[in-house]
Amino acid sequence: MASGLNSLIPTNIFGFSSFTIYVILIFIAIALIFWGKNSWKIIMYAMGAYLGFVFTSIMLIQFHVTSLPTFIILLIGAVIGAIIVNFAAKAFICFVLAGSVTLAIYLFSPINTVFAIVLGIIIFFICYVRFNKVSLYVAAFAGAMALWFALVGLGVQNLSAQVVAGVAMIGGILLQKYEEDLEKKDRQRLFRNW
Repeated sequence: MASGLNSLIPTNIFGFSSFTIYVILIFIAIALIFWGKNSWKIIMYAMGAYLGFVFTSIMLIQFHVTSLPTFIILLIGAVIGAIIVNFAAKAFICFVLAGSVTLAIYLFSPINTVFAIVLGIIIFFICYVRFNKVSLYVAAFAGAMALWFALVGLGVQNLSAQVVAGVAMIGGILLQKYEEDLEKKDRQRLFRNW
């Protein structure tokens, strides 16, 4: 394994070796790169449901008072957690994208602060409304980073891992755009036949 990443992944996590964790990370990375829009939602909802379940469990243990069956309360907590985490992740990503673009425009063009703030808010709302389009690129980038991390952790040279992750990211984006175009053509054909 690469010496720089040995300290980041312990040799044993929940009974799994670091090798197993890297392999799981590669599968998650591939899902994010090649099925970004769909896998992104599944991962966010799953994380949110888990966190909601854990938080609700802790609250049940703390307060000992419930008139409903415990599994219903845990289910409600999981659903609320899934909704909150999905919303928070979308809002955070849109905030980071809007902030980055606005900062770049502010630094490299002669606009004033008020206009930059208004521009940032507009970009944020456009990203949030069009998040299905944005998530494709964000998921592909996140997947490429995870793939690079896992490959380097498994002992692949840093530059080779970067090239593989970059090519996979570009390939994943192009494949998903191609699938989007096919779906759009199928929908148009369906409407024409009506």
